[in-house]
Amino acid sequence: MGTGIVGMVAGGLARQGSRLTCWLPVGVALGIVGYFSFPAEPSWGFCLMMGILALVGVLLLVWSRRMVAVTEWVASWQILARCLGGVFLSVGLGFLLAYGQAIRQPPMPRLPMESVWLEGRLAVLEPLSGRREGQRPGWHIGVDSAVFDSPWYEGMLPLSRRVSVTFLPKKGQEESLTGLAIGQSVRLRALLRSPAPPLWPGGYDGQRAAWFSGRAGAGLALSFPQPVTLPQKRGFVARWGGELAHLRQRVGQLIEATLPGQEGAVAKAVLCGETGSLSAETRQSYAASGLAHLLAVAGLHLGCVMGLVFTVARRCMSLSQRLSSYWPCREVAMMVSFVAGAGYVALTGLHVPGVRALGMAGLAVLALLLGRRAVSMRGLALICLALEGTSPCLVLDVSFQMSFAAVMALVAGYEAWRGWLLWLGGHNGQKSPALWRRVAVLVATLGMTSLLAGLATLPLSMAYFGAFQPWFVIANLLAVPLMGVWVMPSGMVALLLMPLGLSSVPLRVMGRGIRFIGWLACRVASAPLASWPVPSFPVWSVVLFMLGLAVLCLWQGRCRLVGVGAMAAALVAVWLIDRPVMLLVEPGPVLAVRQAGEMRVLEGRPSSGLVVQEMQRAFGWRAQNIGMPDCTAGVCHLRLRGDRIILWRGVTGPDEVAEVSCKEVVLEVRLGEQHPLCPSVRQLGAADRRREGSWAVYDTGTDDVRLVSDRMAQGDRLWSDAERLQQVAPFPLAPAE
Repeated sequence: MGTGIVGMVAGGLARQGSRLTCWLPVGVALGIVGYFSFPAEPSWGFCLMMGILALVGVLLLVWSRRMVAVTEWVASWQILARCLGGVFLSVGLGFLLAYGQAIRQPPMPRLPMESVWLEGRLAVLEPLSGRREGQRPGWHIGVDSAVFDSPWYEGMLPLSRRVSVTFLPKKGQEESLTGLAIGQSVRLRALLRSPAPPLWPGGYDGQRAAWFSGRAGAGLALSFPQPVTLPQKRGFVARWGGELAHLRQRVGQLIEATLPGQEGAVAKAVLCGETGSLSAETRQSYAASGLAHLLAVAGLHLGCVMGLVFTVARRCMSLSQRLSSYWPCREVAMMVSFVAGAGYVALTGLHVPGVRALGMAGLAVLALLLGRRAVSMRGLALICLALEGTSPCLVLDVSFQMSFAAVMALVAGYEAWRGWLLWLGGHNGQKSPALWRRVAVLVATLGMTSLLAGLATLPLSMAYFGAFQPWFVIANLLAVPLMGVWVMPSGMVALLLMPLGLSSVPLRVMGRGIRFIGWLACRVASAPLASWPVPSFPVWSVVLFMLGLAVLCLWQGRCRLVGVGAMAAALVAVWLIDRPVMLLVEPGPVLAVRQAGEMRVLEGRPSSGLVVQEMQRAFGWRAQNIGMPDCTAGVCHLRLRGDRIILWRGVTGPDEVAEVSCKEVVLEVRLGEQHPLCPSVRQLGAADRRREGSWAVYDTGTDDVRLVSDRMAQGDRLWSDAERLQQVAPFPLAPAE
């Protein structure tokens, strides 16, 4: 019986053929996620074990290649050994890549708690949109190799991480700020803060993001940035990076001069990758209508650019009879279009979606030159492996996940429906299909593209942005063609004419198309049930959904339906998992509970609407309600299930409090520095917030409650351990030292 099972499994794997190689990036991603899911930094022994696992995988692959399949039984074990070797190698390699990237990061400095003068090299200078329409924008300033001008930091070495500050210019200072040059030394006074921990246990981890992005912290500039020296001579890469930043800044200024307001902001987002001028209203309308992907440079924009350049280059070369006769015009046009696409991705900032799309385009061009299929699942897997090897932490990035989910769904969908599209288009021996068939194929292609990409990325959008947009298909059916045939072509013409000073007319044409897309986004966003709030997704549900999507798209045969079940289970589980009944958010502090199906803030004020939204997502759909607080003489009783009570005492209150009975009390929450009323029960005070961050309280239904803090959810990691922060001595060294 065992031999029959082995043969059946090996036969199913053998039927996958070369498609099995597409699972290598999935295994690497699982190894990377495994590293980040550890509650503490893995020991050297465990890392050695993962290295041995990868080595065993290599040995199994080599052994399976040299094995001679003389019998069916041997052939079955050969296939199993090859698959197990690939699994061991990819998972172990992914874990080691993530661990290596984590320990290679420069140390995180402890920033001064008071305002300080700092001096360093200007690396980033881009506008930031105001909170409201018409408000003057601020500026995002990034400073590298910063040094603090303070007696406590005398003789300090330059920081190896970037310091980001926000500068809010006064009236008349905007033009002076644009005169600064990337690469020159600047001096300014700023109030800095270290990267913030999660807002609530299990929320977005800003410390981890800062650790891998090379940021030391952020803050607010208290003075005008003063240039100190001219731009210094730098290496080849840094010099070209600075030139691209200058070019991006100049293109943005020309666009803003012709298209003021949000039309120009959207144009800058798609032409030079500058999204700082987008207002909160514009972002919200595009996000609520499912059109947020139009604001991020990705495959759609790169396809428009390369398609337009290819068409123009091919037509221009066909005008010459000599070129048409002696030159491979089609291949030359493809190479020209790829070079133009690479320049466009570099101009827009080399973001992950753009780099991924450029890699796919490069493989497609190479495949066409070699007479192979242009877009394939193996090409996508190769690009994914390259990005995972370059920067493993990208696996946790939402843009990385959404980009590959969308492309994987599109490739698998068109593979499955290719025959039907060919039948609809009349490609069955007819020389010239009817007009209605060509129109039908175009409409079906647009609809399938919007539906497949939207359905693949919708759960990820729900997980990371907390909203469900049911009308995204209709919005994309109208907006995507407008972006492809109106906005992007006119924008490319404007970029070509900018050196000649003739970009005004095509920019205005582009602005009209952007205005229509913006109008469509606002109408869809204001439609009934356009955006439903959804609870937060745990990490394991996102991993389960991505695994289910991979099974559905990569596996061949009926077993791919297992992926649909995994995806459905991941989405359903979000609404069934246990949710907290109380949140104590630091800083603030803010105390909130779930009452009558709604969140109620009992103490403090959330600093922004984003904080309120994240707290609501943390409570979720099935959060257990607690009773209305019964407050007497500075003490509030919050009743849970089973007649258990949580005592709550605010930051300020009367010096004398009423006598309380601690019989049914299971938790006492003190937002101030008061003495405990019930020392025998679990306490949650100001010292706990300072040490552990925010807290979530879960009602277990038993005689106790479950408490989870930020530090518990994060674990003891490189980016969360305060004792590992490298700090310059706060006082000057003594002469003897």
